[in-house]
Amino acid sequence: MATITFTDGTGAATLDNSTTGISTGVGSRFADWTPFQRPIGPRVPALGTGRPYQFRFRTDFGASFTMTDIPNSSMATMLRCQEWLLRGESVTVNTGDAASRSYTTCYLAPDGDVTITLQDKNLLLYSMSFVLINGAVSPSAMLCIYD
Repeated sequence: MATITFTDGTGAATLDNSTTGISTGVGSRFADWTPFQRPIGPRVPALGTGRPYQFRFRTDFGASFTMTDIPNSSMATMLRCQEWLLRGESVTVNTGDAASRSYTTCYLAPDGDVTITLQDKNLLLYSMSFVLINGAVSPSAMLCIYD
């Protein structure tokens, strides 16, 4: 089961889409999971060749993904999660993938966002999109591989 958990001033919270019973949890998977790896630092082209050179301070390992089919009864948790991430706080991302990957210190990526979108106005289902980086002491690629 794919979840996002965090603890803010209100207390512990878990965000999921409540569809774990569908096809052994297939409905609770993250959608459009796209990992990225970005070196951070100034990059300039060489004058003679145009080849880019970069002074790298760090590498951000992250992913963009969407949680779909979230019922409107979870709106308060969605708003808490959105505000928590926008404040610069961390969340834990549990992928529920084949390797049970979990990323315990994820932050909003630089220039990233967390958005809530009305997905189905008849069933009042929402989707929530994230662009997060792995802020672990020894970060690694944020992989999520479903069988």
